[in-house]
Amino acid sequence: MTVYLLLGIFGPADMWWLGDLRVYREGGVDVLAGHGELYTIRPKRLPFTYTPWAGLMFTPLAWLPWGAVEVLGVVANLALLGTATWLAWGIAGLRGDRVRATALTAAVLLWTEPVQENLRFGQINLLLLVLVLSDFARARGSRLGGVGVGIAAGLKLTPAIFIPYMLLTGRVREGLTALGVFLGTIAAAFAVLPRECADYWGGLFMDDTRIGLAQFPGNQSLNGAVTRQFGAETPPEWLWPVLAVSVALVGITLAVATARGGAALAGMGLCALTALLVSPISWTHHWVWALPLVIVLVDRAWRTRARPAVAALAAVFAIAAAYPMHRARTSGVLPGGVVWTVPFGDGRELDLHGWELIASSAYVLGALGVLAVGVYALIADGRAVHLIDRFTSGRRA
Repeated sequence: MTVYLLLGIFGPADMWWLGDLRVYREGGVDVLAGHGELYTIRPKRLPFTYTPWAGLMFTPLAWLPWGAVEVLGVVANLALLGTATWLAWGIAGLRGDRVRATALTAAVLLWTEPVQENLRFGQINLLLLVLVLSDFARARGSRLGGVGVGIAAGLKLTPAIFIPYMLLTGRVREGLTALGVFLGTIAAAFAVLPRECADYWGGLFMDDTRIGLAQFPGNQSLNGAVTRQFGAETPPEWLWPVLAVSVALVGITLAVATARGGAALAGMGLCALTALLVSPISWTHHWVWALPLVIVLVDRAWRTRARPAVAALAAVFAIAAAYPMHRARTSGVLPGGVVWTVPFGDGRELDLHGWELIASSAYVLGALGVLAVGVYALIADGRAVHLIDRFTSGRRA
């Protein structure tokens, strides 16, 4: 962490560009001012793409000077990384060496592309991950169970996938609570920001063109991979929806089977992996949601020293690690991942060939590999036993 902070202080300005954090703050400013321009403002040329409830939640940032917001964004994300790792190890069943395991794992995860991008942009994905993990860290039937998922879904729609996941895995009370809290955030936002809510829920929430170009290599979703594969040609309109629905059914089935087998953290990670694949846009900073599966692999490799587990963990870090590199439209050398080693910008990402296509969709291919292993395990055994053995440490959460 010390090395990272020194790089941020003395390194290139883009280490802490914090463009998304500025969007959050300006969204809060607009809500307080009552201008009704939440979905037309473009600080740093970026639109506000979150829910109206999120705009309300960002209003405290408007009361702080930008310098204080910058410091808060970086420090809070570093703290959230440690908190998410701590919660994940707890769900995995680790008790005795939890502090050391958290410190070591968080230190390594800091130098992965998804975490670095969250810090660089000032994103809130680590906050959402902590909210969701906190629900699964609670005992079943807890009165607060589901509140974290509901709040996270109210801020950003992606975590809403955990609502049906909770219901399907027997956490019915938590799932219904999460749904109620989520609907409550919508109702509360309508009461305060009716015009913005009408715009957002009237169609803006489905407009993925406001988020960015699907073909950009930073988009590690099925949609992004398909778009890059077809290049300058337009993919068939039916292709992505069919792939997304198919992967969603497979992924949720595997996640539920794993959780019902007693491996809560692995099931949660598979659910998150499914959401990342089927979302139209899944930027690399969204992929901190894969942290539960990384912890599962670390635990497995640490306990057993089994070659498959060690090899799988090495492959994950080869894909996700942040290496020093020059990137287009940035200043100096920044930590970046394998997806940024391909040509991009000005449409060059639509003219990739061979290894470039593989590198540009490395996260997608890795995630599909995980699901493929899971499908093979279920077909071979007819139950979740083999799947649990591959993706968990054997501990019961």
